[in-house]
Amino acid sequence: MKYIAAIEIGSSRIKGIVASVDDTAAITVLAAEELDSGETVRYGRVQNAREVSLRVNEIIQRLENSPKVAPGRISAIFVANGGRSLASTFAEATVRLGGEAEITDQTLQRLHKEARYNLATDREVLAIAPRRFSVDGAEVKKIIGAFGNVVHGEFTFLTASPENRRALDRVKIESQGNDIPRDYVTRLLAQTEMALSDSDRQVGCVYIDFGAETTTIAIFREGALLMAATLPMGSANITRDLCAGLSITADTAENIKITKGKAVVERVNIQAPDDETREIINYVSARAGEIVANINNSIAQAGFKAADLAAGIVLSGGGARLAGFAEMLEAQTRMKVRRAAVDASILSADARIKAADNFDIIALVKYAAAHSDIDCLDMPAKPEPTEERREEARPRTADAIGRTAAPGRRRDIDLDDPDLLRDDEETIEQPDNVNDSYDDEINDELPETDGDPEKTRVALLERIKNWFAPKVDNIDE
Repeated sequence: MKYIAAIEIGSSRIKGIVASVDDTAAITVLAAEELDSGETVRYGRVQNAREVSLRVNEIIQRLENSPKVAPGRISAIFVANGGRSLASTFAEATVRLGGEAEITDQTLQRLHKEARYNLATDREVLAIAPRRFSVDGAEVKKIIGAFGNVVHGEFTFLTASPENRRALDRVKIESQGNDIPRDYVTRLLAQTEMALSDSDRQVGCVYIDFGAETTTIAIFREGALLMAATLPMGSANITRDLCAGLSITADTAENIKITKGKAVVERVNIQAPDDETREIINYVSARAGEIVANINNSIAQAGFKAADLAAGIVLSGGGARLAGFAEMLEAQTRMKVRRAAVDASILSADARIKAADNFDIIALVKYAAAHSDIDCLDMPAKPEPTEERREEARPRTADAIGRTAAPGRRRDIDLDDPDLLRDDEETIEQPDNVNDSYDDEINDELPETDGDPEKTRVALLERIKNWFAPKVDNIDE
């Protein structure tokens, strides 16, 4: 059993999660917490490291105090990396082996380094996604283990501004005053690994993460990631439009967007119960239409048409819950749209944790569990029992009892001993005054009953009455 802990620092919410992974790789979510990020994160980049640190550490404390996690302490954590500057770049490289040789992991690393050198950029490389390989001019699906002279690789590099990483590094993540080591996970790769099937990647699809202030687009075809881009717009743009247009606060605008807002393709004849709702739908539809138009334009600029992407669009993110948005996206892109879903095999130990609301951080857990051996939770060791405690905890069987010598007896107890309850007068000294006051009044010998049960019962009751008679008045009553 190992444990995974992860943090997602988003533009609107900061989320944390702890999950267990058993020996069969089955994942169970133990605890999940979230807080509003306020204005401390903009476009997926940390703006105020101190405020974000306070929120993150409050989430850490809540997770550790959860009944399913306590008394464990988080000792390592995975942190999502992405944001507004995430983009993809194509690069390729060729390695000559100097004779026919087996292609190994070291060969692949040489290809990566050569392709990275050919990239010639100062942006941070988050991940390298392979597109295709060829050995001696012939395309191969897997190059590890193949033999050849010349190896050629084509790759999609996911890159981001170095400032993204520096801003995340400034966030202090602690448990009981101690820094928690972190490992970064590329958010896009984690989400697409859970949301897309092999068939989706093969026939072609578009993955869209519609967040608060950013919208990330990724295109897959023939099993490879071909393009990724991030638009600096999201559902928060709709909220700001409602704030400005209706002269209301951000909280009120967000509530109105959720309860009354709707994206419609045709705004000429908006069906609404009143003028105020019609105005709200108009604002929402205008901004949602702009976002969809930018998504459609990004797909076209990458050189793809709807016919090239038979699996359609897979949609995720908090903004995707906007009523009518999926239908608007489907109408304008002419591709079928479905919502990204959490892997059905992932369980939750708490019924209050809704999988649909935590797709992003659950995706981080699944990715980390599959690609890392890090155990993120320290569980206190149970104290070793002392010899006395071991003896007390040891089960007492009838055989063991029979072999145990009783103090004051000449020999070990035998459960079949007919004299088991008879005092051993040779070894046990009785006080001189025991029953002295009753010796003259009580006859300890039972009368003859000839084996009759009823006579035996009456005799026993008479004897008990004689015992208590000196101390109890009206004993007959």
